[in-house]
Amino acid sequence: MITTPAISALKAAYPEARITMVVNTGTEAMVAGNPDIEEVIPLSRGGEEDGRSGFERNLNLIRRLRSKHFDLSIDFTIGDRGAFLSFLAGAPQRIGFGPKKSKQWWWSLAYTRTVPQPKPNRHIVDSHLDAVRLLGISPGRPRLKFSWEPPDEDPVKDRLREQGYDKREPYLVVHPTSRWMFKTWRLEGYARVIEAVQGELGRPVVVTGGPGKNEMEAVQAILSGCRIRPLDLSGRLNLKQLGALIAGASAFFGVDSAPMHIAAAVGTPVVALFGPSGELMWGPWGRGHRVLKKNWPCRPCGQDGCEGSKISRCLEAIATEDVLAALSGVLAGERAGRSETA
Repeated sequence: MITTPAISALKAAYPEARITMVVNTGTEAMVAGNPDIEEVIPLSRGGEEDGRSGFERNLNLIRRLRSKHFDLSIDFTIGDRGAFLSFLAGAPQRIGFGPKKSKQWWWSLAYTRTVPQPKPNRHIVDSHLDAVRLLGISPGRPRLKFSWEPPDEDPVKDRLREQGYDKREPYLVVHPTSRWMFKTWRLEGYARVIEAVQGELGRPVVVTGGPGKNEMEAVQAILSGCRIRPLDLSGRLNLKQLGALIAGASAFFGVDSAPMHIAAAVGTPVVALFGPSGELMWGPWGRGHRVLKKNWPCRPCGQDGCEGSKISRCLEAIATEDVLAALSGVLAGERAGRSETA
């Protein structure tokens, strides 16, 4: 989804272009329905599937890509597989990131033109837009895009109604986890924030979470620690439904994760906590958002917790009071925040 500003810029410059996007299997929903994209092709990541070996699937994918006779390919990834597919797809113009010194000698042959490697002090969206600028396109500052259909909203409304939500007060979405649990804040801190938002600020809270075992266990531990129980939709929504839910929220609170980027895409103000990952590169795109982090010299480290512990002390050290202050500010100015990110 973070590539959608670059895709929008391409489509704006070439309205007749027919854009195909290749994505990892399981992430199709992030870009499905985007009006700038004509076709989304899932890319499996090894192993036998549907009775076919990984080699057979890759071969069929290459044949499929070559049959389309693309004029241009842009590889937004930084890895051998993307470079390999870019070369084999056969487009006469192929743009990608320049190779790192550690990459194989052939990596630079995959592309006809390259852009500099992403820098940690620059947003990844801007690095993707470099490929568009290389084509002589001035992209401005396009927003992220996330699409869903009206039928995706019905299960969300039903589940909120089942939980007792009566629409009198706009709700706050709290998505406390990431697939990578070392990006997760203190569970006790989440419980205190949820209580304060509902009790002191008078806003209903909807807690969401991915269906994975670790995420569900973390959410249940948070809910068990709440003296004022929030609405719980964790593990009950697909990505399209989650996007519809977040779009209806007054604000989103969470960590560096795909739902955080969805919130930025649908124009919902974000309060995000950052630890081992870098906010300059991966923060919520757009205006009206707030990022809380510790200015420690060791971060962002990109490690899976301190000394491999799966616990990031730079996240643990963020104070509950600071989170509540940021949320209070965002909720007080939510209308301004929405207009800025639109």
